[in-house]
Amino acid sequence: MTTQPIFYYPGITDYLSVSYTLSHGTQPGKVQVRCVAGTANPAGQGTARLVDPGTGVTVELPDCRVDAAHIELTPRGEQIVRFELLDQRWRWRLGKLSGQYNLRTEDPTHIVPGTEKSPRDLAQLCLAAMGVQHGDVSRMPNQARPFIDWDIANPASALAALAETVGCTVVLKTNGRVSLEPVGHGKPLPVNRFLLQAGSGYDPPELPLSIELVAGPTKYQVDFELEAVGEDIDGEIKPIDDLSYKPKQGWAFEGPWTDNVDPRYQELSQQSIFKMYRIKVPEYLPGVPKQLGNRLNSIDEVLPLLSLQIDDDLLPDKTRKRRLPWVYGTFAKGELNAQQQQTTQAPSGNLTTHPEQRYQRSFRVDHRRGIVRFAEPVFNYIDNGTMQLRKAADLRLRIAVHWRRENTRALDHWSMLRGRKSFRDNPLVIHRSDIALEVKHDEKTSRVRDNLNEVSQQARFYLDQATRQRQPQPIASAQYVGLQPIEPDGAIRQVSWRIETGGSLASKTTASLNSEQLLLDATFEEKSLLEKVRQNLLWQQQHQQARGVQHGQP
Repeated sequence: MTTQPIFYYPGITDYLSVSYTLSHGTQPGKVQVRCVAGTANPAGQGTARLVDPGTGVTVELPDCRVDAAHIELTPRGEQIVRFELLDQRWRWRLGKLSGQYNLRTEDPTHIVPGTEKSPRDLAQLCLAAMGVQHGDVSRMPNQARPFIDWDIANPASALAALAETVGCTVVLKTNGRVSLEPVGHGKPLPVNRFLLQAGSGYDPPELPLSIELVAGPTKYQVDFELEAVGEDIDGEIKPIDDLSYKPKQGWAFEGPWTDNVDPRYQELSQQSIFKMYRIKVPEYLPGVPKQLGNRLNSIDEVLPLLSLQIDDDLLPDKTRKRRLPWVYGTFAKGELNAQQQQTTQAPSGNLTTHPEQRYQRSFRVDHRRGIVRFAEPVFNYIDNGTMQLRKAADLRLRIAVHWRRENTRALDHWSMLRGRKSFRDNPLVIHRSDIALEVKHDEKTSRVRDNLNEVSQQARFYLDQATRQRQPQPIASAQYVGLQPIEPDGAIRQVSWRIETGGSLASKTTASLNSEQLLLDATFEEKSLLEKVRQNLLWQQQHQQARGVQHGQP
């Protein structure tokens, strides 16, 4: 009985050598077969098998595809053909995947019903779109709920990005099996009678002095005081008492038609007076320490306004929905007797107790300029006992904003630092836009409330993943006589099998633990493509996260 290792592939019956390297990731590995020119005519697709009767091991690679053939000339003038067969991952370059999951656009703490998917659920969607029937996702961490927005995405690229989010890697095993493995977790290299040589080492810790998790832009819900403004003849928005067309006696005596305004500007005044109110900048945003560096100095620091509140309502279908902006305060309720209509009570933020203070008629918010435009004049009356004199209403706008620092226009972000802060060494920054701190005043208690507990819990999860991935790992490599049944996992990153028809060693296996051999079989174009894909995935990941939480941006 022969003990010579054998390679099988349709159309190849004679060969000089065969090698195959199986590595982590979604890029196809290559089976390289060297044959004497004219002795082989490989089928376009088929199953490749490396069989070693001496060790009883069969490495089976289903659904391979011929990728290229190269002609080599030996020193003796013989022509050698090197065929390259791609493993089944060549199919992973195909297909598409679309869907949105783990939406948080209408609820500050809960995921929109019907969109929730765990990392394992999402991985199964990717695997199905890749044509993988029996993927193993049982070792994936399953706590996170990352926002996903796949729009004609490549399923394999989507799976790789998802796996990285939870500290895993995509692993193809022999026989076509696929699993998601935690990085650095797996079996040690075997020590057996086939071991030819081995080496070990130590991968120095890549963990910096600190890791900083930076969340998405912090949202603040503010009850902005409003001031009556109007559009001047030069297009500039000014307080109504600073308008160039202000009547000599002021606005107190003006009706809706502003009869005492210069006729040239009456139309402009009718569109502005008591119909336009602009936010006034508070000293500090809710929950921000009252220190000099945190004081607001310009309206530009909170513009553009977001389009929703942080507060939400419970709907009949048990889902929650963010509220649209509210206007409330002290304003007249009609054109009746002044004594009856004068409202002297100060605006109250507790609209549960004072629902009559909420303005229920039509208005719209100019988010870019921080202006509220009413469909009809909104004002209050001055009590002089004889006439119905008007004054600006005392109004508030309840709406959410981001905070841009005055000098740099940089958005304010909540962050969590793990490790030791150093003025010399910068932290490793992990940016997660799918979580964000939200701060507001509770209208019933007037206390500041936030979602710090929920954000901190999610931040700790991502920091744990980043810490584990950067812990020092033992590295090792080993070479074995014959084909060995070594499978890649989270720790074994690369396994190579080789068959030679000449020489003293008919077959051998090389495996690497927490390290990889040089990727010698990748072309320059492939390496460039991999780098572009890596950068694109990083951009796509941040873009998708941001779309999941930056609701309310006009």
